[in-house]
Amino acid sequence: MKIGTFARKFGLNISTIRFYVNNGLLTPCKIGGQYEFDEESVADMQKILRYKQFDFTLEEIQLLFFMEKASRYNDDVVLEVCAELLRNKKKSLMEERDKILKSIEDIEREIQNLPTSAKTESPPSGVPFPILPHLYCPDCHVPLKLDSASLSGGSIQKGILSCDCGYQARIEDGIIFTPDYVEDTPFKAFENVESVMAMKDQFSPLYRKFVAKCYSWMYNQITEELSGTKYFMAGPFTFNFLLEFIERMGKNHLYIVFDPSLKRIAKFKQYLSVWNYNVVYIVGGVGRLPVQKETIDYFIDDYSTTNSLFTYGGFATDKLGPLIKPSGEVVGIFTAYLQAPKSLRNFKQNHPNFLPEKMTLAGLKYQWSLEKIDSFEKKLIGTTTPGEIHFPQNELGEPIEIYGYRAKKQC
Repeated sequence: MKIGTFARKFGLNISTIRFYVNNGLLTPCKIGGQYEFDEESVADMQKILRYKQFDFTLEEIQLLFFMEKASRYNDDVVLEVCAELLRNKKKSLMEERDKILKSIEDIEREIQNLPTSAKTESPPSGVPFPILPHLYCPDCHVPLKLDSASLSGGSIQKGILSCDCGYQARIEDGIIFTPDYVEDTPFKAFENVESVMAMKDQFSPLYRKFVAKCYSWMYNQITEELSGTKYFMAGPFTFNFLLEFIERMGKNHLYIVFDPSLKRIAKFKQYLSVWNYNVVYIVGGVGRLPVQKETIDYFIDDYSTTNSLFTYGGFATDKLGPLIKPSGEVVGIFTAYLQAPKSLRNFKQNHPNFLPEKMTLAGLKYQWSLEKIDSFEKKLIGTTTPGEIHFPQNELGEPIEIYGYRAKKQC
């Protein structure tokens, strides 16, 4: 439904609806330049109104939405944080029991409706069959042979992928292990990065709001031409875009998620297990992915190239570019530090090989252009306030710019 109809449905004015869109709580599609609100938007608006009735602040509602959408309540820590938020609000309302007794009762019901624990029983998800023709040796660029395969639930749970040149990867528990995988992530800029809790614990509410707005912008860029079956890729060091939007993107597509760290891939698999989608999980470095060239329709750069620069001292564009199809696209998020040189240099404490001078949007644009990925578009999502610290490395007084960007590979 259009924005006017949506606003009237809830007895609100259009400016109020735009306020919630701008703050990342409502994420409608844009069709022909106009917002189109679907059933998920209706459900989200109902939650917003309910949480407002409970006297939650805007920042608290944003946090509840973020944790629900990123984890789908499939994480015990997330569940405990949500429950604790609700319990704290209950206490404050009980101090005004005579005026808001009904709200206290409603919040108790909200607590009772939360799952008691993360879902642990789900159908085993393995390597989906549609990816098999695209599993190639990264050295010889020929199809890999699959041996000793074990199937379950319509996917491959175990097996050996090999090439005559000596390259070998294995499939175990539905995950493709390449030779250079590691247990723990080499990306050390933030703590607990394998969980959605990283953004809750490490980033300010304003920074999270801008990330949510950028995610909504990225999603709308993708859905402009989302028809048929598309191949999506996210990684390395990707954050939460796919976790939040995969359900809306749909099960007709194939998704490849990779990371050098087994812990991060295992956590992604845990979160995404609530959907029976075609998801390929690869644990290993970006340099030797067993994926055929020109396979990917959309690369989701959810801080992946940025975090590669932090970790390895260079963008990963030269490794990712060849995997993208001609006319394929990159849609991503980028944080600019032109007004925050001290904040940028602080990252070297975790990553001595990091080169701060490379961390520019112009530099990223140039690196993608070397892979014939240009038609570069950018959108400033927002600039953080200088009066607060928005993440651990942020120096007080230094604002950060958050951009969304989009680029296309030339045929």
